[in-house]
Order: sequence, then structure tokens, then C-alpha cells
Amino acid sequence: MRTVRISDRLRGTVWVEIFGAYPTALLNAAAGEGVELWDARSLDANTLRLRSFENRLPALEEIARRGGCELRVLERAGGAAERRLLLRRPGLLIGLAVAAALLTVSTLFVWDVDVRGTESLSRAQVLRALEDSGFGVGSFWPGVNTDILASEVMLRLPEIAWMTVNVSGSRAVTAVVERAEKPEMYGEQDTVDLVASRGGLIRHMNVLEGAPAAAEGQLVTEGQLLVSGDLESLTGERRRVRARGSIMADTWYELNAVRPAEEEMKTPSGLPHSRFALVFGKRRVNLYIGSGKTIDGCDKIISEYTLGLDGLFSTPVRLVRERFVPYKTGSGSDWSPQTAARRLYALLGDRIEGQILSCRFTDGESGGLRVLTLRAHCTENIARTRERSG
Repeated sequence: MRTVRISDRLRGTVWVEIFGAYPTALLNAAAGEGVELWDARSLDANTLRLRSFENRLPALEEIARRGGCELRVLERAGGAAERRLLLRRPGLLIGLAVAAALLTVSTLFVWDVDVRGTESLSRAQVLRALEDSGFGVGSFWPGVNTDILASEVMLRLPEIAWMTVNVSGSRAVTAVVERAEKPEMYGEQDTVDLVASRGGLIRHMNVLEGAPAAAEGQLVTEGQLLVSGDLESLTGERRRVRARGSIMADTWYELNAVRPAEEEMKTPSGLPHSRFALVFGKRRVNLYIGSGKTIDGCDKIISEYTLGLDGLFSTPVRLVRERFVPYKTGSGSDWSPQTAARRLYALLGDRIEGQILSCRFTDGESGGLRVLTLRAHCTENIARTRERSG
């Protein structure tokens, strides 16, 4: 579907219906003569509806006549009548010209900054570093050297390995690549053992390097030595290595989710109401009487709408809507054993390096508390490295 532009309204458009034996053949003929068509819809084998510009209507009528088709105008929009209306209102023309000039000038300033590629760093940290380097909302971007700006931000944030700032219109996109963490380094004289990260029953040992210090079927405790980094050589001297391998063991977990049996809760009460404000750059103009403080007994929900096209350009004008929802408080509970069970199960799945073989849940109440207990049987790799110097 074609986007309606102001220039289209001034030029004028027509919505026509063409009836004949082969109306679709007119599309190729119109394209060959440079007649722009859009929103073409075939109602049946003999009827076609489409849009074109008003000044191209005579050419389209001639093409329809040559093809043995009838053309009927269903609707007109804009065109000469709208141009005459504008000419009779010079104030409106001046206003449109001023608005266009302001919009053109506003594209020389940055009104929206987007940050991409951050992982350990937050978006706020990068935006703060940009502002400290002299670049932010309201900056005149043609006077900014993006290479120097990137260097200053990287000095303020050593976690960044590379970054670039691209400005399109009034929108700036900052792409960031963070530094990769250095791998753990071990000296040649260091001995690295494998120990148990938690207690369990060893089911399988896969030792890639080192001397096994435990056996399959053995019950081990947390911190117990599993694979030693000391090896004996043919000469009888001790050889130091970095023990490597995986030790799969059966482990057992017990996790609890606890909530008060009754707690103070909010329930909607009364009709919500809204108030609005306009923000021009960094200046706010309230469209209501009174202070901007939060109204007691109401939840405040803030929504912002920026004047512009998302992803293309922004303007310094934002509409702020503050919605106040009245509530009343009372004792109650929104405890959901099913929701708590799903969260406990997901938490356990993220914690282990293996899989959950079986689990069961117990829901109960004690001392004014609701308690959901997860007991699970898992199999996981319990080996973790421990450096031993000397």
C-alpha cells in the first residue's frame, strides 16, 4: 500500500473503476506510457479499480478507450480544489512553510540516541559517557567529530573495544563492541586439580589429563579431590599438569519459595484519569494546573510519544501522558503454586550443568508463610578447577 504524502494531496489523486474484456492489460500499457498507478484491485474478471494522479487521468482515459474499456471516476482527493483553498488562506501556507523550515533545522540536532551491542555495560552507562564527552540529546551533530567522540568514550569506558556513532537526520545510533574477557592463564609450575563443586554419587569419570583421586560409584563431598594435577614420571619425579575432564554424578537439591500467607495488596478503585505535558528538547510544559507530584492513592503510569518516524528521524517534541489509576489496599494473597513451581524448576535448570532426572513439589503453610519446596534428583558435571601453587 502506497503512503499518502502531502505532495500527493496537492497534486490530486483519483480512484477509478475500469470495466472491459481485459482490464488488467491496461496496467502494462499505463506503465509503458509512464502513468503511475497503485492500489490496484481486481473485483472480478472484467472489473478493475485503482488509483492514479489527477493530471494523468486524460492519459488513463485514452488508454482505456484504446483497450475497449469503460473508465469511471469513483472518488477525487486533493488537487486543484485543495490548492485553491490553500491560496485563499495565506496564513496556513506561511504556517506550513515555517513548520517545514523548523523541521529541516531540527534534523541538524540529535533528538534520539540509540545504543546497540552492549552486554555487560548498560545503555545508561554508554549514554552518560556520551554526554560527558559532549554528545547527547540536543547536540548539533554536523559539528561533532565522531572519531574523536568514540575515542573519548572508550577512554571513559575501558570495557569497550570498538564503537562507532552514526547520525541519520536527528537520530544517532551508537554501535558498541565490548572487550572479550582474557582467558585464565596458568604458569608452568602451577598445579591445577579437579575438585567436587558439590556432594554427589559419581556415575562416570572422563579424565583427559591428571591422576584420578576418586572412583565411579563413590560418594563424594563438596570440595573433595577428584582428579589430581600431580603425575609421576618414569624417573620418579613429580610432573605438574592441569587436570582436565568431566565427572558426572547424581546430585540432590532442595529449593524453597516462601511468601507471606497474607499481605497488603492493591485493587483498582474508581475511574482512572490522565494528564498531559509537552517536552520541547529538555524543557517541559505541563498542560494541566497544579504540581507534578504523584497523587496519593493512585498508581502513576507514564507514557511518552515522540513526534517523528520510528527508525528514520525524531523531533524535539514529545507528548507525555501520565495516567493515574486509583487503588485501595487490603489483606489478601496472589500466591500461585503453579507459578512458583515453574520458577523454581527454571532456577534449578540454570544452576546445574546437566539435567533434572526427577522432581516433586510440596506446598504448605507454616508460621504465617506459604512455602513451596522442590526436591529434585539430577545428574551433572561436578568437576571444577582449583589452582595449587608450589
